[in-house]
Amino acid sequence: MKSLDDALWALIERAPSPPAVESVALGQALGRVLAESVAAPFDVPAFDNSQMDGYAVRLADLQADASGNTSPLPIGARIAAGDPLTTLPPESVARIFTGAPIPAGADAVIMQEQAALQPDGRVVFSAIPPLGENIRPRGGDLATGQTVLSAGIRLSAADLGLLASVGHPAVRVYKPLRVAVFSSGNELRQPGQALGSGQIYDSNRPMVMGLVAGLGCEVSDLGCLPDRFEVTRDALAAAAQDHDIILTCGGVSVGEEDHIKAAVQDQGELDLWKVAIKPGRPFAHGRIGQAHFMGMPGNPVSAWVTFVLLVRPFVLKASGLADPMPEAVWLQAGFDWPKPDSRQEFLRAWIDDEGRVGIHAKQNSQLLSSVSGSRGLVEIPAKTPIQKGDQVRYFGYPGLLT
Repeated sequence: MKSLDDALWALIERAPSPPAVESVALGQALGRVLAESVAAPFDVPAFDNSQMDGYAVRLADLQADASGNTSPLPIGARIAAGDPLTTLPPESVARIFTGAPIPAGADAVIMQEQAALQPDGRVVFSAIPPLGENIRPRGGDLATGQTVLSAGIRLSAADLGLLASVGHPAVRVYKPLRVAVFSSGNELRQPGQALGSGQIYDSNRPMVMGLVAGLGCEVSDLGCLPDRFEVTRDALAAAAQDHDIILTCGGVSVGEEDHIKAAVQDQGELDLWKVAIKPGRPFAHGRIGQAHFMGMPGNPVSAWVTFVLLVRPFVLKASGLADPMPEAVWLQAGFDWPKPDSRQEFLRAWIDDEGRVGIHAKQNSQLLSSVSGSRGLVEIPAKTPIQKGDQVRYFGYPGLLT
């Protein structure tokens, strides 16, 4: 059997080149993968500006008396955000507001709470500030030519704001991958249909479609494949004509009713792996024409685990993401796992109120409630018993689903 790391790196090496590039408006770019690095065309901020409402002063003009208050100074200017740059008159202060440009000659801003306006219109301050106090310097965030965002990241809402701050109305991103999703099995019925004897509802397809959509792909629901070789072969061949990736659940084992394996081999090429993880041992990767194929196990939890640990990194790499690997944190175990499997295990888990990892009471690979009722996966290394207080790797779902 392949280890998880070996299977993951094998998939990453097989990932195709990123798709074509297009330019989209910032309003449509959330979650898209940046195709080209962006550099700042000017300093941000573009001018020294006030960090708060107060008074712009020239420190050389401030003289403190025995009580610590400064001598009164007249207000020589009033500067609001959006006003043009001006010069501070000698031996005066400027009333200034947040975001307004610092007048030439001023070298600090005193907050208005430390100022007292005199009846004659002059102002007295209760403290003398240090040089540069409450001034946002030009280029303090970004300097001209500095890389704002690097190619190969998924754009967040904060990234879109950053791009807007340097004047970009649009951005170059990779086109979304086209992903076809099938389920398979004569025992499956769709929600809303009546169940007959020995039948179950198809939970894998809507789950996988949601996972794929969360990665920013265009998803096609291509239905449930019956346990018939010819129908399966023709459906996969048709999907390969206009999709980049084909995903299935079930049907890739060696049973007499597992026709997906034979259908892929008939139309293209297939590598069938036994990955040393629990749940999720059977996994397939192959090609049908120009489309990549990945087959996950049929048990719902096994499909979930193999998707987030194997399929997701492959899809993200093919989408142009520079670093598609799952991220984990090390935390203390809040549970005992005295009888480990010979395979690497991934238990449905969460972080408890004490910051330790707790696990769901139900860990069977058929029980989807353990996924819905958890917030991440905790890794149990092969043949390694875990006691409370041991350090374990925890993969939170937020980092595995986007």
